[in-house]
Amino acid sequence: MTHPGDLLAAFAAGTLAADRADQVARHVAQCPGCAAELAAWRRVADAVGDRVAAVAAPPARLRDTLLSRIASARPAVDASAVPRYAAPLGGAAARRAARILAAQRRLVDRRIWLVAAVVLAVGTGIAGWAPPGISEQVLAIVVPLVAALGVAGACGSGADPAGELVAASLTGVRAVLLARLTLVLGAIFGASSLASLGLVWVDAGAPLALFAAWLGPMALLSAVSFALSVLWRPAVGIGVAMGLWVLRLLAGSSALDGTVDRLVEPLWRTSGPQLLVAALLIAGTVVLLPHLPAVGRRAHPG
Repeated sequence: MTHPGDLLAAFAAGTLAADRADQVARHVAQCPGCAAELAAWRRVADAVGDRVAAVAAPPARLRDTLLSRIASARPAVDASAVPRYAAPLGGAAARRAARILAAQRRLVDRRIWLVAAVVLAVGTGIAGWAPPGISEQVLAIVVPLVAALGVAGACGSGADPAGELVAASLTGVRAVLLARLTLVLGAIFGASSLASLGLVWVDAGAPLALFAAWLGPMALLSAVSFALSVLWRPAVGIGVAMGLWVLRLLAGSSALDGTVDRLVEPLWRTSGPQLLVAALLIAGTVVLLPHLPAVGRRAHPG
């Protein structure tokens, strides 16, 4: 069981379900950090109980008195005067989606943009100096790694410093997650496209071949990183993405068996099945997210 930070307050108040309470009790007995946090919650519960006990109970007729005063002070409402929603269908939804997408720019850690920009710039520079035909291989190595790390850092569970505020807002977790993913991947895709166009102009290469070299691997590696980072934790998403990236880096060398090469190579080719698998991974993650317990999605800071 991961650290049940989100359940300790309910456990201290005695409102947790019996099966979950038993799990928390077993964990707390073996985890000094959670035990100390539980003790703090119990002190809060005791203090609140003391304050409540010190307050005199309100009169029995107080509720009825308040309701009667509200009813007498409420003006009559003319049903014909109630305003109706007259905006074009779909217009408000599109504007709201655009505002949610724009808001993510302030919530994504700036270090993600800095690291992505530096790595892409260095990779593009190496691809520009490389012999003709090698630039595709360089971008196929650099762009998927940048995208996978950026997605894990921006979308992973527990990675959002404003996570509590986002969870308390009226915007659903799915909308926020899709907006965050769209922003990060869209920015990296745009920067990589500009880099590819620049390399085409320098080397006079084939633009479609250059784009295809990194588009499919970027989609698949980002989807794997996204699913593991959201449903588990960012460290797992980054670790698996880095493992696949290292295998691709070593593909064709004597360090790997030929069977591994044959399994890794198709992951770095842009194809319809590859893009479909990436889309299904992202869609499945978005569908599953609201149904997962919060304790499974968020790592305890201690």
